[in-house]
Amino acid sequence: MKKFKVSICFFLLSVCSFAQIGDFEEAVDIGNPAIKGSSVYDNATQTYTLKGGGSNIWFNHDEFHFLFKKIKGDFILTANFELIGNEDGNGHRKTGWMIRETTEDDAVSINTCLHGDGLVVLQWRLMSGAYMRDPEDEIFFPKQYFGENTIQLERVGKTITMRIAHPGEPLEEMESLTMPELKDEVLIGPYVLAHDPEDIQTARIWNVRISKPVAPNWHPNHLVETASHEGVARGSRVEIVDMATGKRKVVHTSDHGLNSPYFSKDGKSIHFLDGAGTYSVATSGKGTANVVEDAIGVASGSGKAKSKFEYYNEGKTSTNQIWRKSKNGSERIQMTHDLDHSWYPHLSPDGKWVAYLSMPHDAKPDEPVQFQRVSLKIMPTGAGAPKTIAHFYGGKGSFENYAWSPDSKSLVFISTSE
Repeated sequence: MKKFKVSICFFLLSVCSFAQIGDFEEAVDIGNPAIKGSSVYDNATQTYTLKGGGSNIWFNHDEFHFLFKKIKGDFILTANFELIGNEDGNGHRKTGWMIRETTEDDAVSINTCLHGDGLVVLQWRLMSGAYMRDPEDEIFFPKQYFGENTIQLERVGKTITMRIAHPGEPLEEMESLTMPELKDEVLIGPYVLAHDPEDIQTARIWNVRISKPVAPNWHPNHLVETASHEGVARGSRVEIVDMATGKRKVVHTSDHGLNSPYFSKDGKSIHFLDGAGTYSVATSGKGTANVVEDAIGVASGSGKAKSKFEYYNEGKTSTNQIWRKSKNGSERIQMTHDLDHSWYPHLSPDGKWVAYLSMPHDAKPDEPVQFQRVSLKIMPTGAGAPKTIAHFYGGKGSFENYAWSPDSKSLVFISTSE
């Protein structure tokens, strides 16, 4: 009998060990759809694949597949979403971010909807059991794109803001909505549904990032601090982004602040600062971080391109932009004319690209700051406009050092997590 109990206990522990799916805690079918869904996480590519049936998220009865975790307080959710396969499915099949108070089919909720026909909508239910109204309780994005979209959903108090970006574009704010009765603890995560009770649809979700923002300690039109960052603790992710595809890989995580990442000379590892020490981790993400004994001088970027030009940022009393000048200080040319501030330009080893950090236009113009919604951009050194390759929560400490890989194909940066 004792042996039987141990076996049962071991079985339960085994089942529980698989409950965590990537960053999320549980996957469920809301509303008891006729065709059940599934959630799978590929650790190698850090990609989620969700399959779901269900008729719709509408009226006072929702049916869809939901992958979620519990979270309290303010947060920023960012990910790339794409509906894949079965293009003959219902045009209103959908995926996106979901914020929900419970797993009941009529729960208070707000969600982003990327439809199979390219339509993007923000919709919500203010009270449990209430009907969603069409089209009064929807906000439509005027631009449609048939394929990958970056979707961000941010909560600050009772206000939810949606932002969206097509590939290579900066995030565009779609709308903000106040939900006065929204609970402090909610369920958040991606979802998928077929919009057809007899069908099943698939969504691929990657670059999933969940961050806990902090109140800014400055205001662009005030001369005094508005909040203190003393004692504020946030985790860090060391990330590599593929310059061509924008696909990102987390190679190291920490429960405290890290900064100043850069590639090793051979490109096989990433170095970063943790307190007063320099550590390294393999670009594969495998293994643990190790102390780097001979880090002095490595961060200077041995793979830097030889160029007759120097790239820098300037605009301490206006908007920081990227400039270029010859080594003797002549031939000054402004390279960017952006609404937002541009910091830390890095020329790729092959001399074809300049990467830089873009910070919100209402941030301080005279110094980079932490805890901001920022993005990583690249632009060709010849003709061509900037391209956004990563949206994340970070700022000062994320991108100061020379960030290119020796083969000019990847960049490294640090994002702020929960």
